[in-house]
Amino acid sequence: MILTKLKEYADNRMTLPPTMYGETKVAWWISLTSEGNYEGFVPLKTKENKRGEPTIAPHIGRTVGVKPKLLADTGEYVLGIGRATSKPERVADCHEQFKQLIQACADATEEPVVKAVLYFLTTPEELEKAKADLPKDFDPGDVITFRVGEMIPADAAYKLHSVEAFWASFTSGNGEEEIASSNPTMTCLITGEETVVEKRLPFLVKGLIGGQPSGTALVSANSPPFMSYGLQNSLTSPISREAAERFTKALNSLIADGRSRIYIGSTVYTFWTREKTSFNPLALISQPKLEEVEALFKSPSTTQQASSLNESKVNQFYALALTANNARAVVRDWLETTIPNVQEKLQDWFCNQRIVDPYGANHRPLSVYTLAANIYRDASKEMQPTAPTALIRNALHGDRIPEELLVKLVRRNRTEQDITYPRAVLLKLIFSSYGPRKNMMTNMEQLNLNPDLEGNDRKAYFCGRLFAVLESLQKAAIGSINASLADRYYGAASSTPNVALTPLMKLRQAHLAKLRKNKPGVCVAIEDRLMEIFSNLPPSELPKSLNLQQQGLFGLGYYHQRASDRAAAKAASEAKKAAQASTTP
Repeated sequence: MILTKLKEYADNRMTLPPTMYGETKVAWWISLTSEGNYEGFVPLKTKENKRGEPTIAPHIGRTVGVKPKLLADTGEYVLGIGRATSKPERVADCHEQFKQLIQACADATEEPVVKAVLYFLTTPEELEKAKADLPKDFDPGDVITFRVGEMIPADAAYKLHSVEAFWASFTSGNGEEEIASSNPTMTCLITGEETVVEKRLPFLVKGLIGGQPSGTALVSANSPPFMSYGLQNSLTSPISREAAERFTKALNSLIADGRSRIYIGSTVYTFWTREKTSFNPLALISQPKLEEVEALFKSPSTTQQASSLNESKVNQFYALALTANNARAVVRDWLETTIPNVQEKLQDWFCNQRIVDPYGANHRPLSVYTLAANIYRDASKEMQPTAPTALIRNALHGDRIPEELLVKLVRRNRTEQDITYPRAVLLKLIFSSYGPRKNMMTNMEQLNLNPDLEGNDRKAYFCGRLFAVLESLQKAAIGSINASLADRYYGAASSTPNVALTPLMKLRQAHLAKLRKNKPGVCVAIEDRLMEIFSNLPPSELPKSLNLQQQGLFGLGYYHQRASDRAAAKAASEAKKAAQASTTP
């Protein structure tokens, strides 16, 4: 299904280069006269393109075998000049097969520019002139092609259709006995047609982090555990050359375009639609801006519109997640839905994100990367594809966020002895993604004096609030200290509140007594908060232990109470300044 949709994208949304043409970095032109006489080397390397100028030229997949590429190839093929480690007999074979390919092309097309290249290659005097004139920075691994007069016959931009037709026929097996004999006839999994399928797919996937520079194979098997019915390489999933070329070119185009892909950790996520649309969910989940999110909420009820239409008429949305395992691409996730459904789920996603910031101010929308990264100590080294993939599926399809992320989040809170704004947002998202828990998040955008919680869930939330108030009480009474209550006791308080909070409760009387003398107003405010909490959680009912869900609710209560306290302190400070300003003559 994935590959079929990619091929459809190539068929309907792309202008593809000629068959079996692909992008290659050309480092040198060999300039020839129209007759094929050598004129000189033209360098194409620059600081920006150290390997040369990107050029759409004839392509063929090859591994260890000798297979020349038409008109543009490395120094071993074009000039017969090998690297220091190359075997002379293999280099000679590469060069000889390259000349034979040019001969076949010249015979089939009778193109004057191809004949000029052939004359250069088959005239020893001209070839030796080039070898004697090698630039100092010439590398046999560099790709070389020819400029005949003002034409580059290998470059698809010059539209030598006879050369394109020859290469398409040659690489299909019609002009190469080896290919014709090795590629069997089977049912193509993409088109469903009985046709010649590729033993090895002709193009590789580019742009995957950790993959080989030459590209990674999306369909391949070369060890027994991955083979079936004796089939190996790409024959385990038989695909025709045309279909393989089209889906790979579509995927490479999507990955290369910053508007249709994002990298998160080692994973690349690509997105596309069946038809063109101005709606771009990629920007919303990768770099959400408040005005764009607000515009999403103001959009019409797309779900109702979609339900009134035939499903086939609704614009489809596709997402694919890939990582690389050296030479192979790994599909991490695949999503197929509709644009209206994505819009609806994104509205839910951003709605579920709503929570006050650490100072009690209005929330700001967060990206997938920010949310996922905050559950790791060092996201650049530790982030696994499962975390961002789960968040993207929740954002675009409404899937439940797995419990694994809650485990990581609670563990990170305990390790850092704190709950940050992104982790508070993620906590709310995790709870909101699961039906039985969703009601717990009702009115949880800010401090909730009467949350929709029962039993130890309710007690856990108020334990978190109590811990935050005790922390602020200590700070108000003692001032700045090296380690706050959270720095020393957050982990214990969030898992075994009875053990951790009971001795802290005993200390509160001494702190309150000190505040009554020095800061009576602060003392009254804190006592009011404690009384409100005790009306919901009597000190005698502190839970002995909290489970994973309850530890999350403890963190939410702690976060809410601190944000509310900061907001109240800011409001009081501003009110005091305003009163002073009004009395100043």
